[in-house]
Amino acid sequence: MTKFYEYGNTFFKFTSEMYDEQKRAQNKFPNNSRLLGALMEEVGELAQALLKIKESGESPENVYKEAIQVASTAYRLAISGEPDYDYEGTRCHHLGCKQPVTGGPCPLCYE
Repeated sequence: MTKFYEYGNTFFKFTSEMYDEQKRAQNKFPNNSRLLGALMEEVGELAQALLKIKESGESPENVYKEAIQVASTAYRLAISGEPDYDYEGTRCHHLGCKQPVTGGPCPLCYE
């Protein structure tokens, strides 16, 4: 089993870029509806980027960028919710956390 610290800077770089992308997307599209559709679109773009590497030798950098967008959209859906499917998200307000709508310990602040 790979230990967490073996990923080191790569993991932190990826999650930092994912968080920045999530904030950028939320500012551009503040409404949480249709997040599932957005996630599926991003997954499709990731698949296309992978295929283009094999078919035309395109840069693998596009795969990384698309993976960041997939991760940020999935994160937003999990945390903020998807009203089109009656999913309210975790709704953690950290210091004033009232536990997630789904019950159990909060996955963000562990209260």
